[in-house]
Amino acid sequence: MFKTISIVDLINQPHQQVDFLVDRFEDMVEPENITFPHKHNFYEILWITKGKSNQNIDFKPFSISADTLFFISPGQLHLFEEWENIEGFVILFTEQFFLQIFQNKNILFELSYLDNLYENPFLQLKNEDKKALEPIVDLLYQDANNSEQNNESIQALLLILLRRIQKIITTKNNQNNSKHQVVIFKQFKNLVELNFAKNLSVSEYASQLNISTHQLNAFVKTICGKTTTEIIRERIILEAQQLLYFSELTVSQIADHLGFEDSSYFARYFKKKVGLSPQDFKKNIS
Repeated sequence: MFKTISIVDLINQPHQQVDFLVDRFEDMVEPENITFPHKHNFYEILWITKGKSNQNIDFKPFSISADTLFFISPGQLHLFEEWENIEGFVILFTEQFFLQIFQNKNILFELSYLDNLYENPFLQLKNEDKKALEPIVDLLYQDANNSEQNNESIQALLLILLRRIQKIITTKNNQNNSKHQVVIFKQFKNLVELNFAKNLSVSEYASQLNISTHQLNAFVKTICGKTTTEIIRERIILEAQQLLYFSELTVSQIADHLGFEDSSYFARYFKKKVGLSPQDFKKNIS
């Protein structure tokens, strides 16, 4: 239904294999065959140093301006609505590239701002934050554009950058979540992504994670302030919104696709969460 783009699509080199890129936004050539909205198979960090832009991630609008970091993770529905005199850095990398030397996906999972529908996808930087990040990004940019670039050096710098961003977010939000809790939450989120239309119970998710239902509920509540049931429902609603907006499926077909036996119940379920009936949502957003 939605095209999933790769890094090579953004740089108009579809026949190459590119797993990492850092460039200045103002130096990038506009992609030729990108359709919106789309999904990514890579992570994107956009550091806006000048200008402003309106972005839409999973039907949520965001306005970003100077001194802002903006994060987009694989699988999120992305619409780049408009921009004005943007300058800054674009950092793109695949999970495969990052894990070449680390071999531990939990390193990515420990970063609360990636792979997370429930974390704000942007960070407003203070002067001290910029001073901490600028040298790392400059080194990344230099290494990536060096004809003798060393992937291990780039991967190490990338890890330093990602962890420094996490430290800024943790301090800003006064977070004190354990890495274990964050990892379990991300694993739960991945399971929801695979199973949201199967009507699995919370206890079934907990069983797949080898923890108790009580632990899962407590971890999820601590990380995002929502219940496990709310997260499952929000993922179902997001899928319904995407199907209503971008597909030709009827409400009954969407209800069936999402595991609802009764389309009337699905319509009530949708309206309770969104505030509009499925038909009105489709009409209004169009």
